[in-house]
Amino acid sequence: MWKDPIVQDVRKAGEELAKHANYDLHIFFENLRNNEKKRNYKVISRIKQ
Repeated sequence: MWKDPIVQDVRKAGEELAKHANYDLHIFFENLRNNEKKRNYKVISRIKQ
């Protein structure tokens, strides 16, 4: 089975972010929001209902 190197890189980055947040989903997204503020562009978008 062929493995896409881009997909592997994205999964690796996601795993590193999850590990950094101790696999806590709330901390994971809090970290993303903090990074978003530092970089001045949207990382997370919310669906308005």
